Amino acid sequence: MTRESLRQSPQRVDPLSWYTGPRIPILLVVILSAIALSTTLLHWGDWANPWEELVAIPFFVLAGYILSTATRPQRPQFGPILAMLVLLIASAGFLVSADGAEGGTVPIEQWWAPTALALILAGLAPYSSAWQMLVYSIPPLLVAAIVAPLVYPSGAPGSWPLVSTLVIAASSVLGAGIAGGVFSYTVTSRMIRAMGELSEDNHSPVPSAVPVISDFSPETASFLEAIAASGRITPQDRERATQLADTLRIELVTAANRSWLDTLALSSGLVINDPQSLADRMNENQRAALRGLLVEVTESPVVPIESVSVEIRGERDGSTAVALSMDVNLPEGRRVMLLAPHYLTLKTTVDDLSWDDGRSLLLQFRIPPQQ
Repeated sequence: MTRESLRQSPQRVDPLSWYTGPRIPILLVVILSAIALSTTLLHWGDWANPWEELVAIPFFVLAGYILSTATRPQRPQFGPILAMLVLLIASAGFLVSADGAEGGTVPIEQWWAPTALALILAGLAPYSSAWQMLVYSIPPLLVAAIVAPLVYPSGAPGSWPLVSTLVIAASSVLGAGIAGGVFSYTVTSRMIRAMGELSEDNHSPVPSAVPVISDFSPETASFLEAIAASGRITPQDRERATQLADTLRIELVTAANRSWLDTLALSSGLVINDPQSLADRMNENQRAALRGLLVEVTESPVVPIESVSVEIRGERDGSTAVALSMDVNLPEGRRVMLLAPHYLTLKTTVDDLSWDDGRSLLLQFRIPPQQ
């Protein structure tokens, strides 16, 4: 469990909780903007170029906006590419602020840019694993450690020694990286432990697609009753029994080749496009989550059953792409409530889950290749 806790993010294991939504990036952007603006205005005459300090602020705001947008529930899983983009934009803002501070008289301990960079790094924690936070901390830490001595050289009047300058500039970034990693590991490990205990207490396997014969068909039953009543078997009875056996064999073979999703479609009216029976590649948790979502959708009076379709296709890398589309005549808020909590449960078991909202709602995800 320790290794899994290090490699999973809080958003991945618990997408329903408040801290995995876009609120943290928004809150951090508000905080850093207030710090940056107040510090810039307070020391307006002490910066080498105060206007550059103002220009630097939108870079951090943009980084926070991208982070907030990319971590919304309907978006795919937040990953390293977006994380590096966010840090790159924030680092660019740091460099602009550094240029505006170089040559001025604002002491390094009053320079707001290292704190802003640290807050953006901390904002990645709910959407990143502990290992990822360790990696993400390295670029901003290097930027702060390299740039700060150039802006505040140790030989300048009133400046700190080099080591002290490095500590002041990099400590907030380092602290944010460590705190973010500890936060990610703590939340993830607790949620994995809690979900494991819940799974043990409420384990209920999803019915498989293997057919179970619990009774005879009406035709077969009436045939057997007639033979029992007559007490003898005629040549016509033998011929009829052969025909019934052939029919039953065909039905059993057809049912055996049917995936669990095809079986669900027969009873609900869903449109399934899965010619290779790739639905059977899903594990038990994935089947349970998708089945719960489909049952919720098909039982809803606001979703026309004829509009609900599921398409499954294989990818070149061995993964399985799944698309669920439906017409939902509801406002956005009620539409989200229709999908939750099955959508959120599904998000913990599959990769790249996202939805496109509109008159027709399209939900897509990917099943990793079988190991």
